[in-house]
Amino acid sequence: MKIIHQIAGLSRHTRPVCLAVGFFDGVHLGHQEVLRQTLARARAIGGEAWAMTFDPHPLKILAPDSAPLLLTDTRHKLELLRQFGLDGCLLVPFNRRFATTPADVFLKKLERGIPALHSIFMGNDWRFGHKGTGDSTMLSTWARSRNITVYQVPSVQNRSQAVSSTRIRKAVSAGRLSGAATLLGRPFSILGTVIQGNRIGRKLGYPTANLDPRNEAHPPTGVYAVQALVGRHAFPGIVNFGHHPTVMRVSRPLLELHLFDTRIPLYRRRIEVFFLHRLRAEQKFPDLKALTRQIACDEQAARRVLDTPVLKNSWIRALQRWHPEAIVRQTNK
Repeated sequence: MKIIHQIAGLSRHTRPVCLAVGFFDGVHLGHQEVLRQTLARARAIGGEAWAMTFDPHPLKILAPDSAPLLLTDTRHKLELLRQFGLDGCLLVPFNRRFATTPADVFLKKLERGIPALHSIFMGNDWRFGHKGTGDSTMLSTWARSRNITVYQVPSVQNRSQAVSSTRIRKAVSAGRLSGAATLLGRPFSILGTVIQGNRIGRKLGYPTANLDPRNEAHPPTGVYAVQALVGRHAFPGIVNFGHHPTVMRVSRPLLELHLFDTRIPLYRRRIEVFFLHRLRAEQKFPDLKALTRQIACDEQAARRVLDTPVLKNSWIRALQRWHPEAIVRQTNK
């Protein structure tokens, strides 16, 4: 998937461009429907399917105190868009200068920058221009005289409510992993880079990889049964996400991943961790021996959970859809 950062970067494209617009945090089922229709139209006319999104989230610039905790950082979001099969992504830098762009000026930039623009696909709530003054009516009126078709894609419904990033954030923060997975169309995951740790897990017989998460929305602290994608390999494992109350309490929660039945080097590698089931809340133990005994119990519990048909089948379906190239490692009982 091509990535460009200026609208004018598409000025020399001659094939028709079908453009999906939005912030796409989490790339949930509602976003996927917008992308699916964009792709279908592009393939039908022999054109290209592109997404236009922004970095950072506009509220990070305009109202930092009320900006949402993101489900996916920009790198993770781009990876999800790539896996969806788009031809390219227009990643527009959002800053205070861009925020002051009047809606009509923004449309002029689209017209000049993408002369091959054929159609625009958007959700019900997408707005553009200074203070969000541009809406679907303005966009459609502008597009009609230029032979550009605007498709306002209806929201995807779940339990009589629209699927939204806000709903998913609430589900994740409350630990409702199955609910979040239903709205996302895949298990909730965190993409992070392995950083240097204190090696306490290794001393206990359970070496862990300490991840620096790239997103901002996290589940509650606790111990989780997970699947982890390392390159093309998917490994079962267990995660402790918390404050280290037994060893040395830390202010910022740490994400520590232990992979089952493997000792591959992980330092500085990017790993995507899929949270499948919460085993227990975080707790403080009287000593390291008690902690080690509990970790052994947690490992066995995680193996059993990950081996249940429902969880195993849902995980395989998610891999087939989003990571068809992945090589799966099974749990050993």
